[in-house]
Amino acid sequence: MKIVLVTPLLDLGGGQRYVSELANYWSTQGHSVSIICLRSGEPFYSINSEVRIIKLCMCQGNTFKKAVGIVKTFIKLRKKIKEIHPNFVLSILSSTNIFTLISTRFLNVRVFVRDAMSPYRERSKKEMYLRKLLYKKADGVILLTKIAKDFVEAETGVTNARVIHNPVSHVHKFDNIKKEKMVITVGRLTSIKAQHYFLETCAKINRSDWKFVILGEGELREELNNQIVSLELNNKVIMPGAVQDVDSWLNKSMIFASTSVSEAWGNAISEAMAVGLPVVSFNCDVGPSEMIEDGENGFLVPVGDVDQFSKKIVQLMNDENLRNKFSLNASEIQDKFSIDKISKEILEFCS
Repeated sequence: MKIVLVTPLLDLGGGQRYVSELANYWSTQGHSVSIICLRSGEPFYSINSEVRIIKLCMCQGNTFKKAVGIVKTFIKLRKKIKEIHPNFVLSILSSTNIFTLISTRFLNVRVFVRDAMSPYRERSKKEMYLRKLLYKKADGVILLTKIAKDFVEAETGVTNARVIHNPVSHVHKFDNIKKEKMVITVGRLTSIKAQHYFLETCAKINRSDWKFVILGEGELREELNNQIVSLELNNKVIMPGAVQDVDSWLNKSMIFASTSVSEAWGNAISEAMAVGLPVVSFNCDVGPSEMIEDGENGFLVPVGDVDQFSKKIVQLMNDENLRNKFSLNASEIQDKFSIDKISKEILEFCS
């Protein structure tokens, strides 16, 4: 098959990892895969040489330049898709979905969109109108959760929607890596990921033999650094930034923590569970409760309840048998969300 994936960029992020992983897997299965990036930039994740990357270099800048850039990119995207004439196009992220659906009108090509934002996030009236107008034009819409599917169907009138979760095969369990007393969290340093709650949790736990790790980069780094200083956590918290070897860090940790106040799914949680980490997570709007069975493979805590959050982490710190139980149950997610299974679901839906 000839497949086109459309993304704004191939930088660090869950959607970009999703595109990279699918492109790599499909290319090894004999499919011809092209990734069209609306803007320029180097890929953060490794991409197979067989995958064609096309950069449209959408201009940024003042209002006029941006408008001209949008029109030019619209024309380029339409032309490229027409040249490739794929079996189907799959676009990710809400604004890119709208852009792709407009660009491909009357091209006689099957177009699918993946809506991976939390259904409860704030949207402008313009975006809501365009989603309602254009999502019905797509050949199908992929959602990450049942809640999101119900929401989008009610919001847009879409009738061909399917829940297909994200794959987790890019992370691997390494039995030869020695475990360390570390509690780890992974995600962009943003208000949504709410790492300030993680730091408040660290401050409540008086265990000098344990370390706390924040992997990720973002606009709140300075603010979090200041919080580390103010809470006197310099000797307890490590912030290595965005790293390529996330699975190595996960494998050597003992507990995973997620303080996100909103999610579309929760890639970091599924990745941690795939390597067998017990998880303590805020039970935010969507995502965590579809992966974590409270008390069986992790703990779910009300959003913002730092006292309860810290107590659950201490409980896992003190109980190796409980950690082992959670670890065994959590690792089952690796088969449930394997790249082979998820990619087949997507191909069946899009074919």
